[in-house]
Amino acid sequence: MKILFSSFFLFIGITSFAQKKSVPDTLSPLKVVELYVSPNPFPEKFKYFCCELYKEWYADSTLGQHLPAKVQRTTQLIFQDTGHATVAVWLHDSLTSLDIYFYLVKKQVWTIYAVRSLVMKQAAEEELKRLDSIPENERGKKYSQAHGDTYTFDYTNLQLWDNSDTVLVSHFIKNKKQFIAIQKRLAKKGFLENDSLVVHALKDKKIKKLSNQVLIRDFEFDKRYPGCVFYVIGGMLDNTVGYLYQPDPKKLPLITEKHYILIKPIGNGWYLFKTT
Repeated sequence: MKILFSSFFLFIGITSFAQKKSVPDTLSPLKVVELYVSPNPFPEKFKYFCCELYKEWYADSTLGQHLPAKVQRTTQLIFQDTGHATVAVWLHDSLTSLDIYFYLVKKQVWTIYAVRSLVMKQAAEEELKRLDSIPENERGKKYSQAHGDTYTFDYTNLQLWDNSDTVLVSHFIKNKKQFIAIQKRLAKKGFLENDSLVVHALKDKKIKKLSNQVLIRDFEFDKRYPGCVFYVIGGMLDNTVGYLYQPDPKKLPLITEKHYILIKPIGNGWYLFKTT
């Protein structure tokens, strides 16, 4: 059974809560989310939800109980300080996969207040279908002249954009030398002297060539976070995915449900990022 992208929750309606064994109030953010996506019941779950997740107070079941039994649930703590935490969950089976992110705040217990995922993935899948429909004899020079990039680049770039976080991280690790080479070239050619200059980086032929090899479509900056270089794979409007380089962790964007929904460390100042 395919995991639905458009909705994560099925609310049964208002029901009375059964008297069950209490769950300790010392649950970590990771454990709270694990219990929620587990196929087993989550006793007294209502006290671990608030805000956008208020309907969970009235639902007699959880997300995990609605998922097919064969769906694998991989959880990872992405961020935690004294008051906030972000937990990533990868739901996957043989047909599809979905990465979703849970945002928690520390009250009397760790409480889930919002959930996000990269939207517009359906648009990527539709675009892949469109590319599949293009006759093979129109995928060469004619395509490149019309679109600015090769057919192969556009197709593989979309595949990467539409893939799981696990694949995105693996892609970076596999091509780490090229990413480091791009970063060095950006510095050498002066594109890092001012944050706004990085948007012109693809005018450099060597950077363009290396970027094509690692499926990077563009470079961006964020004036709120000086010194951060965003290697954009793709996206639509404010929903983007790519890699971020910032050697000083104190200067990273904040992870919130409002914009930077994911900042996942890959190592040595590199991160996987997503926005919505």
